[in-house]
Amino acid sequence: MLPDLVRWISLLCLTSLAACGGDDASTPGDGGVDAGTDAPLSSCQAQGATGQFLRRANNPRLLPRQTFTDGKLDISISDPDVRWNAGTATWELYYASSHGTSYQSSDQAGLIRHGSSPDRITWTVDEAPALSISADTLAWDHARTETPTVVFDPNAPADRRYLMLYSGASALFPHAGYSFHNYAIGAAISADGHTFTRISATESPKGKPGLVLTAQDVYPMGSDGVVADPELVIVDGKYHLFFSSFSCKGTDCQTVETYGVAHAMSTDGIHWTTVEAPIRSLLRASADLKTGGGQPSVIYDQIHCRWEMWLTSDLAGEVTAQPANFNNMAGVWHADSTDGLTWHVNYAFARELAWSATEKGEPLGLLTGVDVGDNGTGRMMLYVGFDDQNVPSGFFLPDRTPTGFRPGVMTLNVATRDLP
Repeated sequence: MLPDLVRWISLLCLTSLAACGGDDASTPGDGGVDAGTDAPLSSCQAQGATGQFLRRANNPRLLPRQTFTDGKLDISISDPDVRWNAGTATWELYYASSHGTSYQSSDQAGLIRHGSSPDRITWTVDEAPALSISADTLAWDHARTETPTVVFDPNAPADRRYLMLYSGASALFPHAGYSFHNYAIGAAISADGHTFTRISATESPKGKPGLVLTAQDVYPMGSDGVVADPELVIVDGKYHLFFSSFSCKGTDCQTVETYGVAHAMSTDGIHWTTVEAPIRSLLRASADLKTGGGQPSVIYDQIHCRWEMWLTSDLAGEVTAQPANFNNMAGVWHADSTDGLTWHVNYAFARELAWSATEKGEPLGLLTGVDVGDNGTGRMMLYVGFDDQNVPSGFFLPDRTPTGFRPGVMTLNVATRDLP
């Protein structure tokens, strides 16, 4: 049972695959519009009929890029975060990748990319990373820097109007029987949304550059744990953080205590107070704190006073039909809420998006986690698939065959709801 509980964060990747499914990451109901942080206050209009998410015909939309001016390439795409920028009429994209000389080179290093698109089809990726792993080998986030979530706040000081939270780690989780990293959550700021700087050690509540939230903050009574896959939303000037969480107890943390999506709040995006961990209304069994999901993507629709969440929650065996074998998911569930505290989700219903071997961009499977953005008219979902078409030379994916590998590539794909 334990491997299924923690599969959402099992990121002991091959050296070349520094990718984390997840989470993660969406913006307020207006899509984090740069002309104003949130939609105007409303009288909570009634929610009309909504459509269903449909995959777009031109998938896949983006493959890892191989033409950077330093002569190196990116070998993966994961953890997409998307927001609508009304000021430029573009979709803003953040995602995690690994950058190095070649697919299997020892110089692969994790980073977060920024890109944009005016039409959801063609994406332009910046030459410079939005954020890279810490150069300090002793830093808490030197081994992993991934799962970005970004919001825009026009009321913040000019140098920090964009706030990014991300998952970071320095090493493997230090207990026998576990194969994931010791994830915590960090913060970085930006004036332009393209390049970010970690908050200083002085500003960090932990006294370490970037670090803002640990499992010990969320589960102070547990022996240890991890927090990851952050998702930021700003509502009425307050920051809401939804994230994957896991805690364990015992001398070597051998007993799982909790597993699920957690919720914290902040007035500045740096200092966080836990609201509920895990969120009981999102559990499959309310009496069992180990039955939650992960990789939340959240939107607040201020016109209808309605919260929406997309999350993963797979049972044992639900992904074994997928040929690729790397942090897979069967799909994502949809939950909603009127207050952001109590959620409604029915795991007996169909998933909002489910893997299909016949769809372009995903014949070998799906990487865990999606992200949903809103432009005021409809929703766009970004998700990562495992593909065996148009595979760059030398690229491989771990699979379930005796050899353990096959030619393949991670792809960014689009599905939309109520968008032309």
